[in-house]
Amino acid sequence: MQDVLTPDELDLKLVHALQAAPRATWHEIGRVLGIDPGTAVRRWEGLVEAGSARVTAYPDVRLWAREHCNAFVELDLQPAARAHAVEVLSRVPQIASISIVSSGRDLFLTVLTPDLAALSRLVLHKLQRLPGVRGTRTHAITTVYGEGNHWRLDALSPQRREHVLARTGNRPVWKDHHRAVLRALEDGRSTAADIAARTARSGSTVRRWLTEMIDGGLLSLRCEVAQPITGWPVAATFWARVPPDELHRTATALTELPEVRLCAATTGADNLVMTLWLRSLGDVQHLEAELAGKLPALTLTDRAVTLHAVKRMGCLLDDAGRIAGVVPIDPWAPTAPR
Repeated sequence: MQDVLTPDELDLKLVHALQAAPRATWHEIGRVLGIDPGTAVRRWEGLVEAGSARVTAYPDVRLWAREHCNAFVELDLQPAARAHAVEVLSRVPQIASISIVSSGRDLFLTVLTPDLAALSRLVLHKLQRLPGVRGTRTHAITTVYGEGNHWRLDALSPQRREHVLARTGNRPVWKDHHRAVLRALEDGRSTAADIAARTARSGSTVRRWLTEMIDGGLLSLRCEVAQPITGWPVAATFWARVPPDELHRTATALTELPEVRLCAATTGADNLVMTLWLRSLGDVQHLEAELAGKLPALTLTDRAVTLHAVKRMGCLLDDAGRIAGVVPIDPWAPTAPR
């Protein structure tokens, strides 16, 4: 992989356009940006090759939390065991994200499974049997109020944003053929022909299924960006407590903040968890003060800075934060030990 590409303004606008409409055609993207489609393609290929951006596909986590099982899992490890644990866990399809964090826990995982039984198998048979694990803490997610596929670089003007496509439709339920499409979407911009070749189906059939998944809200598509090029180089996680009657209002207000990437209600004494992207370490303290003034019902109980994001929504990240590969998210993958 070449050195990290230093994006210019056009690159950032291209990323923002694909954040808003990850599968828009190059003609649509070119029209929004005022460039020809060939230039858009070349620019995007350069970003992908440099590990600066990539479109990923995964189950919509807000819907998934209502009908299936999302969870945050914290791992405590012996120091010498961390490298092996990271190597093993980064390849587990149910583990969407992995962060090495600064305090209170060694690894912080985001997990998607079909149900609580599958989550239990993953924790008991996979995580707790790793060499050097000293303990785990599992927090089931009850509601996802906001997540990273709505986070934007803000590189496009409001007028240009209006032209990027947004589609809605009736929501289907997950079926076997939807799962097959998800497993084939290592690249969220894969064409129907590419997916058809991987699933042994016709292009027209795959196109129809993919439309069902996107328009119906089963599938989230995210233009993932290497954090160092965003201008928001610091990642952190806050844990908080909110009275139950104030939880919805408080969480909804948090999702309006540009720093908040994910906001979710969880089980346990700390009933709200948020992950943040910040411009500096000092912004941790500044944001805490802002939250204390704006949201008096919110009590922050813990905070941790991410030392290294190993995996983010299926994207494997290198030490420089570049996208080095993908492990497609598959909540239905086997969880029993081999």
